[in-house]
Amino acid sequence: MSRAAIAGLILAGVFALSGCGGNGLLRTQGRLLKDGEEFVPGEGEYIKVTFVPLPPDKKPALNYYFAEVDQESGTFTAAGAQLQGMPPGKYRVAVELIKDRNDQFGGRFDTDRSPFVFDIDKDTEELVLELDKPPAV
Repeated sequence: MSRAAIAGLILAGVFALSGCGGNGLLRTQGRLLKDGEEFVPGEGEYIKVTFVPLPPDKKPALNYYFAEVDQESGTFTAAGAQLQGMPPGKYRVAVELIKDRNDQFGGRFDTDRSPFVFDIDKDTEELVLELDKPPAV
């Protein structure tokens, strides 16, 4: 094996051990609450959670990041396009309660109007979305 190949392997190992070799994508977790209790869908309903990037230049987002939602517990994890997570940044978190292809929240928490806005980075712990007590816009 050449010296260059050995040096490359050592460098790759150093980056992997230091955490610099990752893809930088986040799998941020969260949960939905209503009346202080976990919010779960009723019969024939399901929850959709979408992370909408809010670029600093105010241009429309090109990509949305969907979350994996546990319909039995009301918890979710940002999955991203290839189930690897999403990049750090500022996001509007949209929540829809779907029944018969209609949002039972009437668009109140959709991708344009949701009041749930977060700066998400590697230090972000669990997001808590209180559906009956949303933040003021």
